[in-house]
Amino acid sequence: MAKFRIFCVIGKSGSGKGTQIELLKNKLKPVKHIYSGDMLRAFIKQDSALAKKVSAKINKGYLAPDWLTDYLWQTELLNLPASTPNIIFEGTPRTIAQALVMDEVCQWMFGIKPIAIHLDISDQEAKKRLLKRLVCKKCGQPVPYKLLDQNPKICPVCGGPIIKRKDDNNKAILNRLKFFKKEVLPTIDYYKTKKRLIYVNGKQDVPEVFKELWSKLKKII
Repeated sequence: MAKFRIFCVIGKSGSGKGTQIELLKNKLKPVKHIYSGDMLRAFIKQDSALAKKVSAKINKGYLAPDWLTDYLWQTELLNLPASTPNIIFEGTPRTIAQALVMDEVCQWMFGIKPIAIHLDISDQEAKKRLLKRLVCKKCGQPVPYKLLDQNPKICPVCGGPIIKRKDDNNKAILNRLKFFKKEVLPTIDYYKTKKRLIYVNGKQDVPEVFKELWSKLKKII
């Protein structure tokens, strides 16, 4: 890669962000992947009143408050090594307020601002994928879609047990889609106005999605 870059991958739940990020990491080594979902899951395992409240909200399809998510990813940045790798954010920013905070922090720390990658799928496609989705209870990784029809019992990554996420139900999915329309779409428009947005058709098969993503990314790196 020609120079250090910061990316944030944005899309509806089920748009394939994690899958595309894993492919992208192989191209952009070294990479620091900062995933708010993993950080929040670790946080809600703590024995605290706030952890219990956040867990209850997430299980109903609501999101953790901006200030908590911002605190978690900023803590990750504070602990980066001196030889800073490329950075990929997943799961944040979800609001314009978060995008502004991230711009300010990254500009101050690294002298550059993030480039947003939007993996776009329809509400119908998101719902179809999420109702079918299975994840590993141990490592949290989703089961690849090509394996779902085989009814896997163990994770192909770590061998852990396969489960259905509590928030992958009709009511929770509807809440997330409503939030996306209200808060995330304006955030995507913010990056578009700043000319820091890459649009990708996320409904394609995985290889085609990454082919489109990488072809557009190569033009700016």
